[in-house]
Amino acid sequence: MSIKTLTLEDNSTGALLLPPELWDDICSLLAKPSLLSLKLVCSRLNTIALPWAYRQIRLEGFGNSAERFVEIAKSPRLRNLVRELTIDTSVDLDFSYNCNDSYPYPTEFLDALVYMHCFNSLSAVHLRFNQYCGEDDRVGLVIEETYGFRYRVLDTVFHCIAGMWTVEKQMEIEEKVEDEYHDYERTYPEDEFTGSLSQVMPLNELTISNLADYYDPDLASSAAFKKVMSMPSLTNLKLFITTEINEDTDDSTAYYEEKYAFFDSLPNTWLSQSISDNLTVLSLYARDYWGWFPKMDFRNMKFPQLKVLALGHYVFSHEWQIDWISSIGRGDGGEGLRELYLDDCPILYQAFQASPLDESDPGYPALETVLDHENGELHSYTTRWSHVLSRWSTTMRGLRDFRMGHGHWTADEAPEDTFESHLVDFREDEERQSVLRYRLSNNTHRSFDCPEPIDRDYGDEDPSKICATSKYLRGTGINGRGGYKLQYIEYDIHTHPSPWYEKFWSYRLDDEGFEPEQGTWATDIAALEAFTAKIKIRAANREESI
Repeated sequence: MSIKTLTLEDNSTGALLLPPELWDDICSLLAKPSLLSLKLVCSRLNTIALPWAYRQIRLEGFGNSAERFVEIAKSPRLRNLVRELTIDTSVDLDFSYNCNDSYPYPTEFLDALVYMHCFNSLSAVHLRFNQYCGEDDRVGLVIEETYGFRYRVLDTVFHCIAGMWTVEKQMEIEEKVEDEYHDYERTYPEDEFTGSLSQVMPLNELTISNLADYYDPDLASSAAFKKVMSMPSLTNLKLFITTEINEDTDDSTAYYEEKYAFFDSLPNTWLSQSISDNLTVLSLYARDYWGWFPKMDFRNMKFPQLKVLALGHYVFSHEWQIDWISSIGRGDGGEGLRELYLDDCPILYQAFQASPLDESDPGYPALETVLDHENGELHSYTTRWSHVLSRWSTTMRGLRDFRMGHGHWTADEAPEDTFESHLVDFREDEERQSVLRYRLSNNTHRSFDCPEPIDRDYGDEDPSKICATSKYLRGTGINGRGGYKLQYIEYDIHTHPSPWYEKFWSYRLDDEGFEPEQGTWATDIAALEAFTAKIKIRAANREESI
């Protein structure tokens, strides 16, 4: 049945069959091509569909995105409809990064980026960099998105959000950039920039994908960055941290020093008290494992208002981590976290590491010892999931949703369930399918609470029928089946390029996962079942008391 026959009365009066509020619900589930078609049916539906068609827009480094973005920015009617903006720095999707190819520097993208300040009604900003970062002279491979390039984009975005952007401020940002393209001169239009330059955006959510694990003093000292990170409205923060990994080198990434300064700086930059006191949702993922080495010390960070915590590749090794998670969200008499998601978050059970370890913080490596390539020793860690979950079952009484397992981590590859769910609008256009597949990738730190993937190996469900529904439109979440949960991990400083040895891959299709010693899996799974049962009982009791 066509859209038109669904929307007009038979008496040809032009009245809508459905009330406007129901059409809003429908529009919230439609892809942009369908929204653009819907608004052409009649003037009434144009009024309803137009705000939804421009509610979310993108600025990308490929195609004619920059031109369209500037056109919307210059239209008072359209720019005031935009609530959510995705900024993606990637150039031509056929371009191969980190291969020493000739990089088509995204000048049109950078010229358009400054128009972001025109969108004064933005409540959500999603910024996506390329996954490759690091020192481009380390192993002879060019890093296209240098630290300077990333700073240029980040500080421009923060100045726009904070209502601090001016042409003069932009020139100051450009002067600080020192890379191969530092002589790039931004094009400023002859006409005046539109919109209010001093209006602060009512930002509620900030997502950054592939944030480089590099402490940038220019960004850290930026007044605009500090202002955004202290905005009371910013309560939802999602970060995916990327790192330099060179598959063809004999050098371990453990010796790349910049990552340690980055994680040390987090409590004073991206997770400073000015923002951590306001956050209700925090997603913190990293491409490589973190928490033990590089160490992330959360012991003095309270997150008093936090209700949802999602961690990716976070390593458990110490008792204080168990207590810290159960202490989160206790501000103003709160009952703690309501939702906890652990995506490939294993327990460290043994590590061959440069020794001696840090005497001031037992169980953690001493950074100087590692960087000096001191002799290694094997260290054992005794924490097990049964211990962690048993503790949480008594201390995390406010928890309503707990999930652990394996998310979709493959870079630049969309989860199949989500891709097929969106494919209906692009099935006849292969080029648009490629763009769609790219846009739906690199979202594991955003889709952790979405349904777990369809079991295409042993499941009884028909994937095509499920994907025809709206179940996976928002994304594909954590797979908690079999050996994907209750993970353990091993560390070996002599393993290249990453010293982390994942154990779950050999067990991912099995009913039981890896166990450090015989009997651990049975004890762990019993603790997990008891923990999840308590969560369900408490949730049922809450519903009865309402």
